[in-house]
Amino acid sequence: MIRTAKNTKNLRLLGVFVVALCAAANALAEVVDNVAGQRIYEQYCASCHGVEGEGVEEKQPEPLMGDRSLKDLIEVIVDTMPEEDPDQVVGDEAKAVAEYIYEAFYSPIAQARNKPPRVELSRLTVRQYQNTITDLLAGFTGASRWDDRRGLSAEYFNSRNFQRDKRLIERMDATVDFDFGEGNPGEKFGKEEFSMKWQGSVIAPDTGEYEFIVHTDNGARLWINDRENALIDAWVRSGSDNEFRATIKLLGGRSYPLRLEFFKFKEKKASIRLLWKPPHREVEIIPERNLTPSGARDTLIVETPFPPDDKSVGYERGTAVSKAWDEATTFAAIEVANKIVAHLREYSGVKQDDSDRDTKLRAFCAKFVERAFRRPLSDAERELYVDRHFNESGDATTAVKRVVLLTLKSPRFLFREVEGTNDSFDVAARLSFTLWDSLPDDVLWQASLRGDLMKPEQVARQAERMVQDPRAKSKLREFLHQWLKLDDFEDLAKDQELYPEFSPELVADLRTSLDLLLEEVIWSEHADFRQLLLSDGLYANNRLAKFYGIEAPDNAPFARVAVDPVERSGVLSHPYMMTGFAYHATSSPIHRGVFLARNLLGRTLKPPKEAVTPIP
Repeated sequence: MIRTAKNTKNLRLLGVFVVALCAAANALAEVVDNVAGQRIYEQYCASCHGVEGEGVEEKQPEPLMGDRSLKDLIEVIVDTMPEEDPDQVVGDEAKAVAEYIYEAFYSPIAQARNKPPRVELSRLTVRQYQNTITDLLAGFTGASRWDDRRGLSAEYFNSRNFQRDKRLIERMDATVDFDFGEGNPGEKFGKEEFSMKWQGSVIAPDTGEYEFIVHTDNGARLWINDRENALIDAWVRSGSDNEFRATIKLLGGRSYPLRLEFFKFKEKKASIRLLWKPPHREVEIIPERNLTPSGARDTLIVETPFPPDDKSVGYERGTAVSKAWDEATTFAAIEVANKIVAHLREYSGVKQDDSDRDTKLRAFCAKFVERAFRRPLSDAERELYVDRHFNESGDATTAVKRVVLLTLKSPRFLFREVEGTNDSFDVAARLSFTLWDSLPDDVLWQASLRGDLMKPEQVARQAERMVQDPRAKSKLREFLHQWLKLDDFEDLAKDQELYPEFSPELVADLRTSLDLLLEEVIWSEHADFRQLLLSDGLYANNRLAKFYGIEAPDNAPFARVAVDPVERSGVLSHPYMMTGFAYHATSSPIHRGVFLARNLLGRTLKPPKEAVTPIP
């Protein structure tokens, strides 16, 4: 038989009609089943569970919803429903009512359909708020950058007054840990007096409180993140004190200016040591890896305490807006406004006696508001946030303070992408907060102004640039710490009879060892995420080497050593992880198993049954 084009077309149309008819028949059958199931539910179940499974206060107050499978739901109905006579609903009727309940309101899909998730604004997390304020002001003074050099620039003087013509040594010192005894730094130095000066920056690995310690029998002063006011001033000592401490808050992944001055004059001995106690660590000489001769600018850091963010889903979320959070944002805004006014010339570049001071400060404030809101201002917004304060106030400095307060309390600053326009400015903000937990830098801002962030390749180019920034490394480090649940490892201790050499200092070394391994896996030239689970390396210093039986010279710094891949592989079997997921005296496979299931495999573990038949 010859098949014509017309016949072929008719056959295709017939096939489409048959498929549609079958689909309609199936849909009709499902509707009939649902109608039958609904009728049975209304007859036997609604009086206790409510018409839509919402529950009945006097009988079954809990909503009829859960995560059982349809098969399990049928079995429950056959065995227990209705309570007064379970035999009334069995067989096909039990199946029909179970399908109706499951599809109408019981299953997770039905729950999501009946109560669609609400799209809510997300406020800045505490970490995002702190970073955003710091980078907002750094946009006016310049951000701090450092290169691969480590240590501090050192100058040694054959006098106590840092006289240039008395400078005998200029070099790089890896750390500040010197004990000259009754001697001096070199042959040409006198015994009665000499001085030393170290300059550069200190790199903070984590956000938190840092305690700096200067140990000396002589005179010393230390400046950290403040070129005007010394953090520690032991220039003139009284009594026999030789240890001086002070605490300062620093944000992780950033460098801060450091200057240390020391002098000896007529004392019998001379010594100087610079130590610190970082968050989650013990007191130690500030290591070379955290010092750089590169200069840094003073960084504005918000000191106001904030209530912690919600971590119930495993990561920080800016979802809760409480009275405590609102008060914290108010006090923080006041703190920032006062600091800006105190250093107004530094931030604005405007002198007190400038003839056009008012005009320049208006321009400074307009730029401040724009960068804080992450988008340009309309004429109405500029009038609301900037101009009216200068027009109503007789003092330009007061107007600046009002602008800062209003800006930092505005939802446009405190909440993410409130415009919802999905333009270049929203893209820039999402990109910067995703990679940096902060606002866009000047490069990203200029790209937004040009509209250069609307194509995937444009966004990709910016992302490739941004991941090389220390802020991206800091955020990824924070993520890895949360993923590995390192916050749960505070105050680790072991049975001293079984492990007499286990100490807080050893725990701090273990954490440093893990951080160095993570940095190698993620940021080295041969970065490979698979090595998180496969790496056969371990970073150890002399103390760790001695504890774990690894050969290392005395006072050896952290270095990579090879370990038996049968015993250790990647971060999961790192000694710090094994120690954290263990008991006081014994190991704990259960703790490690729960971590693997939840954090590595992403599985939800149900609580064990209350009564389990023992295994014979």
